[in-house]
Amino acid sequence: MRYKRQEILRYDFKEMVSAHFKVINHADESSYPSQGTGQIVNISAGGLLLATSFKLPAKRKIQLFLETTILHHTLHFISEIVWSKQVGTTYHYGLRFLDDHHDEIIKVLKEYQKQQNPL
Repeated sequence: MRYKRQEILRYDFKEMVSAHFKVINHADESSYPSQGTGQIVNISAGGLLLATSFKLPAKRKIQLFLETTILHHTLHFISEIVWSKQVGTTYHYGLRFLDDHHDEIIKVLKEYQKQQNPL
């Protein structure tokens, strides 16, 4: 079996995690919402998959400030939309973190996994 060494391990949530976002860097303010809510489908140390009912123009360089709480940890990310896909009436956005959150995310996910699968 071949592995892609450059791929980052992703954690898929059994139940999606709520998130709030705000557009912080964009060119055209009037064509889409400046803030909204969504659900985190999966997350890695480098980014996440956000599902939302809001349509954002992913072809432009758009940055989002995203806030979520996993267990009792509030996490804040500045991210950039890398790709988008419409799934029914929902839009999925692949987000890449612009800051390094590796240690913070790994710590929270380990704690989350322990709570989901107690011994």
